[in-house]
Amino acid sequence: MKKRWVVFFVLVSSVLLIGCGPKYYRPALGPDKPAEITVSAYTQSGCIECLQEEARNRNVQVKLKEVQSDLGWEIFFFPLYKGYRCIGIVEEPKSTPAVSSGTQQ
Repeated sequence: MKKRWVVFFVLVSSVLLIGCGPKYYRPALGPDKPAEITVSAYTQSGCIECLQEEARNRNVQVKLKEVQSDLGWEIFFFPLYKGYRCIGIVEEPKSTPAVSSGTQQ
């Protein structure tokens, strides 16, 4: 019985500590407003990690614009509220290496 509680605690705490929140993608609105990706998480490092993961999923490179911390009274909603928000500017799509057909002359 005790082993079940330990496994349950480890699973729940890992989800809460590294869980990423909602992700938003705002497309570019002109040359002075580039595309942005916004993510939220429970910790600052988790937020930056989620931003990089979302950039990989979208196959783009992202530069961190800002990290916002909103840890006011909402901190009492800890399991439900992710108090860190990271905003990244999409710089350019990742370049993929050219694939050769293997036949050279």
